[in-house]
Amino acid sequence: MTDKVHLGHRARKRFGQNFLNDDMIIDKIVTAIDPKPADNLVEIGPGLGAITEPVVDLSEKLTVVELD
Repeated sequence: MTDKVHLGHRARKRFGQNFLNDDMIIDKIVTAIDPKPADNLVEIGPGLGAITEPVVDLSEKLTVVELD
């Protein structure tokens, strides 16, 4: 995720945004989710896809919902 440099986006405090970019934390979260190919997952607020990318590699169905 660090190679994306947030794609030019800045976190907006008024929206409570924080971009996840620590690969160790991302790995821990994905390990805790433990996605399986048959899982149908929903991610709320995917932001720049820090969790989306590794999860979609492991699960066949991932729906993401982003409002801003």
